[in-house]
Amino acid sequence: MATLTGAASAVEQDEDASRNPLRSVAVTITEHSESQTVVDGEEGAVQELAASGISHFFSPQAPDYRGDSAYGHLTGQVRYHDGDHMSFAWGLKLNAATAAQATGPMSESATATRNGRSFGYSDSHAAVGANYLVHSSFRVNTSRYVLTVKEHFPIARGEKYITTVFDFTVTLI
Repeated sequence: MATLTGAASAVEQDEDASRNPLRSVAVTITEHSESQTVVDGEEGAVQELAASGISHFFSPQAPDYRGDSAYGHLTGQVRYHDGDHMSFAWGLKLNAATAAQATGPMSESATATRNGRSFGYSDSHAAVGANYLVHSSFRVNTSRYVLTVKEHFPIARGEKYITTVFDFTVTLI
């Protein structure tokens, strides 16, 4: 598990908040990744780091998140639409050292749950380069989400499995 790091920000309302309410979205993100290597049929230990519980607040003034793990780079963005319709766009790219281990195409799949239940979101690519920017988006509202991205590719004499989990909560402030 590699913990993504980032900065948190907060939005304050002024004294006129009752006349001009501030609308923003707070997203608490806890991420981790883990990697397992299988060489000559022997499974290695799962490499992981503890999740950090980093919080990030998205607002119209600060809609982006960027963070690095031991395996790659994550970006996330809440896009604002009319009313309560919002979407969460994300991208994950393995770092050069991790991608360089691949000796063939990578398969990738992503799923998400909302408040612990599947809501139908999934995405997958059967054969892309390990240096591919995996990306997608889905509609969000004020709920807790867990996005799980699984990447698998061949390496010399074996296989590499990387699972990255993004745990975030979207709330209106």
